[in-house]
Amino acid sequence: MIAMRPDRRHRRFRLAAPSVAVLLAGMVMTMPAAFADQPPQDAAAAARIVRVFAIPDIALEGGVRLGGLSDLALAREQPVGTRSLWTLTDRGPNGTTKLGDRTLRTIAAPAFAPRLVRLDIPADADARGGDAAVVRTLALASGDGTPLSGRPLPGLADDPIVDAQSQARVAADRNGIDSEGLVEMADGTFWIAEEYGPSLLHVAASGRVITRFFPAGAAPPDAGATACDTLPAAYARRRENRGFEALAATRDGARLFAMLQSPLDNPRPKAAKKTGNVRLLVFDPEAGRPVTEHVYRLGAPDDPAFLTRGAPPDDGKLCAMAALGDDTLLVLEQADGGLARLYTATLAGATDTLAWRPPASEEGRTLEQVRDLAAAGIVPVRKRLVADVAGLLPEIEAAVYGGPSPSGKPRQLKLEGLAILDPRTIAIVNDNDFAVHVREGGAVPRSCLFVIELATPLPGGLAVPRAAAQNAME
Repeated sequence: MIAMRPDRRHRRFRLAAPSVAVLLAGMVMTMPAAFADQPPQDAAAAARIVRVFAIPDIALEGGVRLGGLSDLALAREQPVGTRSLWTLTDRGPNGTTKLGDRTLRTIAAPAFAPRLVRLDIPADADARGGDAAVVRTLALASGDGTPLSGRPLPGLADDPIVDAQSQARVAADRNGIDSEGLVEMADGTFWIAEEYGPSLLHVAASGRVITRFFPAGAAPPDAGATACDTLPAAYARRRENRGFEALAATRDGARLFAMLQSPLDNPRPKAAKKTGNVRLLVFDPEAGRPVTEHVYRLGAPDDPAFLTRGAPPDDGKLCAMAALGDDTLLVLEQADGGLARLYTATLAGATDTLAWRPPASEEGRTLEQVRDLAAAGIVPVRKRLVADVAGLLPEIEAAVYGGPSPSGKPRQLKLEGLAILDPRTIAIVNDNDFAVHVREGGAVPRSCLFVIELATPLPGGLAVPRAAAQNAME
């Protein structure tokens, strides 16, 4: 295990001291499978964890243990009696270090190849948790078979990334990705969203990249024949470490939805600090180009200032989403301070901002700087609260760390993957950062898959495999 300083700029929760029951040594948690006696609303109080599955930290290459999981997606094939899901790792073990007066990001395993991981859990509602089965791991590679890496792309304006041991600058890699979002298509291929470009990758069932899509003008000069620069040029102004984070697809695979983690630094850093305007891109995978773009505004939609002045949480982040139909998404919105909420986000009626130009009242402003959306003629995606997950965070933290914090102080926690199992049940996975942020004598964070039951059914036609829906009823 490589000791590094915790990443203090990346996604974290600050939680109140947990007050939870003592969990079994195996951390198997069981709760009532249904709660029909609950009132029909106040989903914040009604969402419950019904099962927890620990994900084995199997050995990968270079001494890296499985971890850093960044998304969940239902697998195309669902064996009877089993829920089968894909997850994927991010770029590999990373943290920060102090060099002079600068805090720089480190990579502990520069040769590590991000990979897809197939997980199986029981579909039986009576299952009590335990360990998820790691069925397959699939290292990602370029079209010619060269392994992808977690090293940065050439030409990025970000701060240097250094080796965790030597503290020498890590060499750039035209095949570098920081993988964060994932879907599997009906033909067995995958789409991956990553943060560096940011870019979208179409990946064959073998794990080799078919095509990679960059913002216009942002593809590395030597990116090769598989690179296309059809994404909006503005996306290259993504905040450092805050590119594409969430990805979803319609049931028929005709549309992909790619969400940035945070607002762009457009035209300058923190331009959207008071607005919370995040871009949601709708992409045609067959044509290989965007078709529409919409504004997802961070914050509570019932806040009186939500549409007119912006009311985003401090440093809000969008870390996962799943499709509920052709125009509705389930989105996990988070922020430091313990905010974690599930919203439905409906695109119907939202303004297409791909070709948006500011009106006279907003002359010279970018989309990120617009505070009064109505005055600018912009209708954002319509949000509705499904569940406030904040009340579950102490239980999640206890499962990840093997019990409550001995000191009562909160520990680092990241929720980064989301999948819909059926209209009342979702799955969430945490990113344990490959367990590198552990102080001597401290608890080692695990990767866990949490099955959560919602108070009310999700709306719309769920974009889940038919076999998965059948399993949910067995």
